[in-house]
Formats: sequence, C-alpha cells, structure tokens
Amino acid sequence: MTSEEEFLRKWKEEEPLYIAWGRFIYSKMTSLIDSKINPRNVDAFLRLPVKPRVKEADSLLQKAFYRQKNYIDPYSEIEDKIGLRFVVLLARDVRVIEDAILEGGCYWNYEKARDYEDERAAKPEEFGYQSVHYVLKSKFGFRDESTDIPEGLPCEVQVRTLLQHAYSELTHDTIYKPSIKATPQMKRAAAKSMALIEATDDYFTEVSRLIDNVVESSSRIEETLFSVYKDKVSDEGVSQITPLNSLITDRYGKLIKEGFSSELEVFFKEKPYIFDRIKERRESAQLYRVPAIILVYYCVAKFPTAAKYDTPLDDSELAMIYSDLGLSLAIN
Repeated sequence: MTSEEEFLRKWKEEEPLYIAWGRFIYSKMTSLIDSKINPRNVDAFLRLPVKPRVKEADSLLQKAFYRQKNYIDPYSEIEDKIGLRFVVLLARDVRVIEDAILEGGCYWNYEKARDYEDERAAKPEEFGYQSVHYVLKSKFGFRDESTDIPEGLPCEVQVRTLLQHAYSELTHDTIYKPSIKATPQMKRAAAKSMALIEATDDYFTEVSRLIDNVVESSSRIEETLFSVYKDKVSDEGVSQITPLNSLITDRYGKLIKEGFSSELEVFFKEKPYIFDRIKERRESAQLYRVPAIILVYYCVAKFPTAAKYDTPLDDSELAMIYSDLGLSLAIN
C-alpha cells in the first residue's frame, strides 16, 4: 500500500470523527457567543452561516504530498482537515469569538496559529491577507451523541470580518496560492484594497460608536424590560431585538426618565395582576409577546394622555390596556 493509499484509507476511516468534532465545536461556540452578546441574536451577529467544512480527499492528498510542505507525518501535521469559519462585521467583534474560544478551554486545547494583528505590528508598512486562525484539539476522549471523539483531534477555526472575508475570497485562491505566479500589479492592487479595508473598518467602527451613543438609552430600557419579562412572564420565544419591540420602546421611551427601573418595580408591586393579563394574551396576540408591552402599561398608567398619541398601537389595542388599568382611552 502506497503512502497516499494509506493516508486515504485512514482519512475515510476517521472522517466521521472529524465531522462530529466540528459539529461539537460549532454547538459549543455558538452557545458561548450567544451568552456574550445577549440580548443580540447570534445568527445576526455572525454575518455568514457557520458550518463545519471538511476537506475533500483530493485536496488533502495534494496538500500532503504535492505542495512542498515537507511534512514528516502529513496526516498528523495537517490540522485543517475539518474547519469552521466565523465571520463578523467589525474587527472589534473578532475579540468576542476569541473570548469564546478561550472560555471553551474545558472542552479543547487551543493554539493561535495566525493573528493578523501580530503580523501587522511586525510589518506595519505591509497590507496583506488578514485572518485569525486557531487550532482546537479535543481535550479528552468523550462520546458526542453516537460518536466517540478521541483526545487530540484537531479542528481549524478561522475568524475574520466581512470585509476581510471578501478580500480572501477574491485573492486567496490566486495571489496566495503557489500554483499562481502573482504579478507586481496584482500584488499592488491587492495591497491597496487591504489598506482600504483597514481604513473602512476604522470608519465603520467610529460610525458604530456614534450610533451606540445615541441608542444607549433605548438599549438600557430594552434590557430592563427584557429582564422583567423573562422573570415575570415567560422566557420562551422572547427576544429583545425585534422591530415591534424597538418601535414601541422608541416611542414610549421618550416619556420616561432616569430611575425608571426602580419606579417600574414599585409600579408592578402595586399592580401585579398586569403580568397575568400579559400571560393570558401572549398566545393569541403578538403585542403581548414583546417585552415592550410592559413599558406600554407603565406609560399608560403614568402618562394616560401622552400615551395615546403618536403610538404604533391601534385604538383597540390601547383600549384594552387602558381598561386593564381602570382607565378610559377617551380620557383628556
């Protein structure tokens, strides 16, 4: 049996283990990321779908035997037989993924194989391919569903921004592959595009910071309502970030001031039955499935006149809330 045949035989035998390991990492990573960005949605935070990517057998054989890698033990030394790629919006978001990798250290040993920030610090005058690469190896043998995962199984995890990913998709199979001889013009054009990407990320980050400053107040209100709703009503299928929730919060948030959280607590101690009304109606009415419904009740009680104007709720929806509070929508 030739070296290639032995390599391929072993790969066909172990490929299901690598697939199971990739799925396990995906599951744990998305859970860890979700806990760090809550109440934001992890599917929105990750700009492209994440799924374990298995190298094709031909690609593995070419890398092992025909790309002048000078491997001593190619099967063991090739650590990207299975891989995952996490794509985020901004460079600052990369840290969230890295923190999740570090936090998952109870499941895997990790090694940073590539860090574009280190490369940029070492050669600040150059602009090239940027991505963060980790290799995660199973920390101990364990059984995941129906598969026994052995200790030391590697998986490559790439982390990059959406702009970095676009650059990679355009150039990595050409300029950075040994089979292609890149011309000086190609390299120069690629370097200019990466310089623009870095500058664009800086501008995007500044725009994001300015937006965050503006919406900080609304975000604090939404976080308070989300916490109260989950605690007092239900945590099933509830999301802080929905168009309806934001629409209601933006409108009624203008009526409240600092100290809202403590006042809200006092309000519902006096009127605990409101939570029962919300529970009764949440199955049949979308309005009662968003945390901002709590704010509507509070504002109707505290500002009955102002609460009925410039509202995203229709009269029938408002009338029911006014009635729950012993008020009339026609109040002046």
